This record gives sequence, structure tokens and C-alpha cells, in this order.
Amino acid sequence: MSTPDLSIILVSYNTAPYIQRALESVLRETNLCKFEIIVVDNASSDNSVAMIRQRFPQVHLIASDQNPGFAGGVRRGVAEASGKYLLLLNPDTLIQNSAIDRLLHFAEQHPSNGIWSGVTLNNDQSLNTQHAWSKPTFTSLLFSALGLSKLFSHSCLFNHANYGGWQRDSVKEVDIVSGCFFLTTRELWDKLDGLDASFFMYAEEADYCLRAKALGYQPIVTPDARIVHHGGVSHNQFSGKMIKLLKGKVELINRHISPWKRPSYKFMLYLYVLNKHLLHTLLKPGSAQRSEWQNVYAQRTDWLQGYR
Repeated sequence: MSTPDLSIILVSYNTAPYIQRALESVLRETNLCKFEIIVVDNASSDNSVAMIRQRFPQVHLIASDQNPGFAGGVRRGVAEASGKYLLLLNPDTLIQNSAIDRLLHFAEQHPSNGIWSGVTLNNDQSLNTQHAWSKPTFTSLLFSALGLSKLFSHSCLFNHANYGGWQRDSVKEVDIVSGCFFLTTRELWDKLDGLDASFFMYAEEADYCLRAKALGYQPIVTPDARIVHHGGVSHNQFSGKMIKLLKGKVELINRHISPWKRPSYKFMLYLYVLNKHLLHTLLKPGSAQRSEWQNVYAQRTDWLQGYR
């Protein structure tokens, strides 16, 4: 096969039914470019490897005997990729309406940006706004800790972190795009040395975007490329996912925020967790998430260190 324009890389961990649907949607909806698909399986204990080998012989499958996390898995996939463009795609996504073709066309129209993404939808086709966000600031972390970003989710002021005033119906340059549907060039990847594998999971794409911005590249989103993203299917425990999210956020602060600002930013994350812990302990003692938030709060000393 001639050299592909695009290398599509998925990292899987116990996601067999989801990645099957994801791969089917990629093959069905992507028709205007030459592409290769690389799946890195991070030591799944389900039937992911056997299923992919049986149903998708055209996929380049890398079956790892260990789990190096999302960034580590992507790096292994990219090492064997040959496309000019690299598309990171989560296994719990569904491609709709030629979204990959549309995103690649958009990238070719805006070549200087270096990082491109689309809009994500929930299963019911409603907007999922967690596909793009801004670099953390003290006020955005404060509004999140106080619950104002959620209460006023459509506000540009209180929910600037997720661009609350943006209706997702226009092209927009953003600070960070989600790694679930993340297009970049091999040239920029090599220039940045890719995702940093010390981020086990979460915030690795944010770190990549902010490092790219420092070099003059600008992540950009098009509303014309839309996918469904289920989200979080590799986690069966809320507290485990939340602790990794917090570790990623702290590590992002450690690397991209001025040293004198870091303590106050980290305190806002601590305040967010404390408020959630108190809310569920005092007002929702019978809720299923009470013990989960208790566990997150109990491990604050660990996640406040970031990934170290």
C-alpha cells in the first residue's frame, strides 16, 4: 500500500465492544483519504486482542504485555506510524457523517495551526462540551471550586474554562483540545517529542497543546467534524478516574504555571475536592458517590504532587 496521508491511532484497555464499534465507524465513514489504523492494546484482560485480530485484519495491532497509560500507548503507536498526519482517537467514539474526512480537509485549509479537532456529542446527540478548554487560571479554578462554572455553564465569565458562551456552531481557536479526537502533524509531533509519557492518563494532550502554543501553533476546532464520545469506559471506579484527573491537572500546573502562582492554583483544586467531599458527607450521606469522594479527599497528599 502507498504511504497513507493519515495514521489513526487508538489505545485500548478492556474496551472490546466499544472499540469494535469505533473501528467499524472509521472504516464506514472515512473514504476520501488514504489512512492506516494502528491499535495499541495496553494489556487488556478482555477479548479485545482476539476480536480485533479476527474482525479487523487490516488493522495494525500492537498487543502490549503492560499498561504504560494513554500517552505511553500513543507513543508506541506513533513509532510505527507512517502518515503525514496523526489522529488520536479514543476507542469509545463513533465517527459520524465523514467526520475524519471533514477534519483532515479542515486541517489542510488551516495548515499553520498544527492541532485540529472537532465537536463531541453524547449518545443522545446532545453537545458534550468537554472537547475543548482553556489554560487554567486562578479565577476559572475558583469558579469551578465554588460550583459557579456548573451553575452558570453557558456563561463566558463563570465557565470560561469550557468556553461556556460558545455554541459549538463556529470555528474557534482554543487553548486545548481533547485527546479523544486529536489531529496533529507528524512534523509537529517530532518537534515536541510527542505526548509526555509521564502523564499516565489525562492532561497529556493539554501539555502537548500548551507546548505547541509556546512555539506559535494554535489549536483550532471546526463544528463540521462531529463524533460521539462515550467517555470513561476504561474506568469502573469514579474515584480512580478522578484521582488521575487531578494528578494530571496538578502536573499541568507544575509545568505551565509560574512558580509563585502554583500554590494558589493547587489550593483551588483542593477546595473543589473538599467541597465535593463535604457536600456528599453532610447533604447526601446515602448517595453512592459519598465513599468515592471520601476516597479522593483521603488521597489528597498523593494527587497534589502530580505525576512524579
